Amino acid sequence: MDRDLLRQCLTYHGESLFNKLKCEQTENPDFQAVVADLCKATSESRGEEQGNLLVEQFIARKADILFCPAWRTATLQGEEHEAEEEPYAIMPPAELFMEVSYEERRSMLYRDLERGDVVVGRINNIREYGFFLTLLCMAGGLRRDIEDLELSALCHIREIPSTGNHDDPLSYYQIGDFIRGWCFLALS
Repeated sequence: MDRDLLRQCLTYHGESLFNKLKCEQTENPDFQAVVADLCKATSESRGEEQGNLLVEQFIARKADILFCPAWRTATLQGEEHEAEEEPYAIMPPAELFMEVSYEERRSMLYRDLERGDVVVGRINNIREYGFFLTLLCMAGGLRRDIEDLELSALCHIREIPSTGNHDDPLSYYQIGDFIRGWCFLALS
């Protein structure tokens, strides 16, 4: 766990967050390694009741993800950021400016969508075998606004990366979350 980031969070939230972290992260060896160091940060806190209890509970449960050191070294790795020399606005997809019929747009999407294309969706249902997304747009090289086509997709539990010590990878997601991922199956 990132000690500095965790210490900063504890300095703001104080003793109540520290107690919740001790309960939620008892089996996490990374937390056990920094717990002695964090006692000092809790004693330095402002003493005021700053935080919301739901926020503190969320932080305590997801601490292994939120304070992962890999987040600090993460860099933007999209093709839109690699070749840019000067920043500029990205133009919206052409269908926003044209009056293309629903049927024609849907058939063009089925024709053009390929395995590996980047899509963005919103979770609308979570089941024990995965979650269902309503597709909003394509975000890779081919950009399309597809929200009005009302397309759904299943993200199977086998395809969801497991992070941390939790057994259930679906526990990290809630209805309404936005997901960016790759299309594994081409539509026909």
